[in-house]
Amino acid sequence: MTEQNIREPRRIISFLSAIDILTLVYCGWIILYMTFGFTRSPEAIKHIPVYLAISTGVLFLAWLQKQSGWCYSPNNPTKRYRVLNFFRSIYPVLLFGYFYTSGYAFNRIVFRNWLDPFFMSIDKYIFGYLPSLVWGKLYTHWAVQELFHFAYFCYYPMIAGIPIYLYFTKKEAFKEVIFNLTFVFYCCYTIYSILPVIGGRYLPEAMALTKTFRGGPFTHIMVFIYRTSNHLGGAFPSSHIAIAIVLTIAALRFIRPIGYICTVITFFLSIATVFCHYHWFIDAVCGIITGIAGYYLANYTRAYLKKKGFD
Repeated sequence: MTEQNIREPRRIISFLSAIDILTLVYCGWIILYMTFGFTRSPEAIKHIPVYLAISTGVLFLAWLQKQSGWCYSPNNPTKRYRVLNFFRSIYPVLLFGYFYTSGYAFNRIVFRNWLDPFFMSIDKYIFGYLPSLVWGKLYTHWAVQELFHFAYFCYYPMIAGIPIYLYFTKKEAFKEVIFNLTFVFYCCYTIYSILPVIGGRYLPEAMALTKTFRGGPFTHIMVFIYRTSNHLGGAFPSSHIAIAIVLTIAALRFIRPIGYICTVITFFLSIATVFCHYHWFIDAVCGIITGIAGYYLANYTRAYLKKKGFD
């Protein structure tokens, strides 16, 4: 076998990026999972074609960028190359919402019932009560409620603002952050697909509190978000905390002054996940572990994939 033939398989697949690999692996897992659990996932017939379409779209865009009309000289990239390259670097962000909400269609394939009683028992063992119900009811002053709802809301501007800032200032840092966000999100979503946990809102009283307008503007914003979203499940571990930690570590590395601000916000956000009745305390603890471990495991995975030819 000639050297050219030996290299051919790598040339066939190396048009994929590291993020493409993550997305294709995740989509492949969900497709197989829904297929084998078809009788337990009544909405699988609706979501399997979507996941197949996403996988096909990823492959098509990767192929398109490598065609002669889209290729570029490093010193003179074409405008359409820049546009496609940017889209291919951020497209997972556009899919995170769908991936999260679609989990409701298949997150009870293995376990038919919600696992919240088990996680409640852990919190009760630690505290003797349920912090996700008690804390938010104990401190009802509007300023306290507003502080923690504001911290929880900050997740959304953080997830948009930090990558956008890095895109225009530090391209390599931007690539790292997007990959690490994607990696940690997919890790959380994979766990959610197997372990159906609602979080604090499993309790009817807590559910009602998260849908009751009170306090200041940020409390109202979060109530509006949870009133308009009917998704249940996906609480263990807390992806809010895991992703906030990923962004905070990145900010401390690449834009330190903002990183200090993110550290304070993430501290309050971690408490807010329980205080605002969204998560069990154990969800928050495992969210912290997932965020820290996931960031560095993502760096290792990206370096490995890059070494294999997936940039």
